[in-house]
Amino acid sequence: MFKKAFFHGISAGLLSSLICYFFTSILRDEFYYEFSLIISTQNIIGATMFTSILASVLNTLAIRVSPKYGEIIFNVLFSVAVFASLLMPMLHKLPLDFDEYLTVIFPTYAMVLHFIPPFVWFALKPIFKNN
Repeated sequence: MFKKAFFHGISAGLLSSLICYFFTSILRDEFYYEFSLIISTQNIIGATMFTSILASVLNTLAIRVSPKYGEIIFNVLFSVAVFASLLMPMLHKLPLDFDEYLTVIFPTYAMVLHFIPPFVWFALKPIFKNN
């Protein structure tokens, strides 16, 4: 059971890292500004991998603790945690020399990145579901 959960986390993390990389590349080309001074590509990849693997492990533990309601409880808590994590980019203090226009764009940019790992994790979940 943990083996499937681990592979689910790894595959969701790798796929979401790839999607986040392409998303940041597109925005970098579109806005002609690189946000790597605030959040680097390595940090994005690490965060997506960590989130996906942690979600898989916690989902497995929730199902083991409560076979009937564990998945429902985990899905609700995971969704709440994702929305709570949106406070981080909104409250982040940007450097003083940061362009005013990009100050408005950065929270939106970061918030989109917060949603990619859970979407990919939930999308891949049926493939790794235990029967």
